[in-house]
Amino acid sequence: MKYIWILSILFSCHTPAPKEYPSIGKIEILSPSMEKLIDPKAAIEIIGTGLTWAEGPVWVKDGNYLLFSDPRLNTIYKWDEENGMQEFLKPSGYEGEAWYSDEPGTNGLIINQDGKLVACDHGNRRLSVIDLKTKKKESLIDNWENKKFNSPNDLCQHANGDYYFTDPPYGLPERESDTTTREIKENGVYRLNKIGKVEQIISNLGRPNGIALANDGKTLYVALSDGGNPYIMSYDLLDQGKVGEGKIFIDFKKLFPDEGLATDGFKFDKSGNLFAAAGDGIVVFDPEGKPIGRIRSGVRSANCAFATDGHLYMTANDKLLRVRMK
Repeated sequence: MKYIWILSILFSCHTPAPKEYPSIGKIEILSPSMEKLIDPKAAIEIIGTGLTWAEGPVWVKDGNYLLFSDPRLNTIYKWDEENGMQEFLKPSGYEGEAWYSDEPGTNGLIINQDGKLVACDHGNRRLSVIDLKTKKKESLIDNWENKKFNSPNDLCQHANGDYYFTDPPYGLPERESDTTTREIKENGVYRLNKIGKVEQIISNLGRPNGIALANDGKTLYVALSDGGNPYIMSYDLLDQGKVGEGKIFIDFKKLFPDEGLATDGFKFDKSGNLFAAAGDGIVVFDPEGKPIGRIRSGVRSANCAFATDGHLYMTANDKLLRVRMK
């Protein structure tokens, strides 16, 4: 018994106590199926502050840390349990000394199939590939038909290697009203294939923003951050990367008529539930598009990312948040 007691003392001395974080908001249950995903009493933890507009989170499995953008601060930040939030790359986008725009940095981030960071680079009007070790940036694509993109905003990668990304004007010097810098009139959605060919596959959307693929890779979803048309659209993927006619998958104006919600970024979990950053948190939909619950931080939210540590991470205005999933 004496030896067991000594071992328990030694073990406790080398096992740091879990960190405690302040919490905010609440979980709102709209359907019993939500309780299978998250405990109604789960704490929404504040794990980072001092940002301007947090965006584009992605979990890096090889290293167990989160990366996310602040396009207004032109910085990519890193967060891990041991060290908290720290600067990862600055400038993340535009490197000139003169003012370019209110959002010169990166926005959406993913880890591609080669394990490299790929960023929607507002300031340089391109998709950039960033080596996680050296932090060296290279252009992946910066034009369509010899015209510079507006400001790529969010992206995803298909299992076949193709990239899909949105290109609204939010990173241009005059945003929607820019007439001197802008070279492409459409706020398009693009496909970049494995051999470097880029195509504008959707041209009739007002303000395309978040983008994601269904888990089976057969459907492309695009969110509109448009107060008049606050939809998440769905498009069947056809041969050679083409898309079918768009359909309204989720209509926030119809579902939440009194709140003025519209989606920024969104993600699918492994079961096909959709987690959409909208309004004061995350709205959760089942695979059929029915709202089943909300993660209401009370803070205007931009995007979210699932992690292998069992949490959903959320970028929300000036804060980085997380909540534990079941």
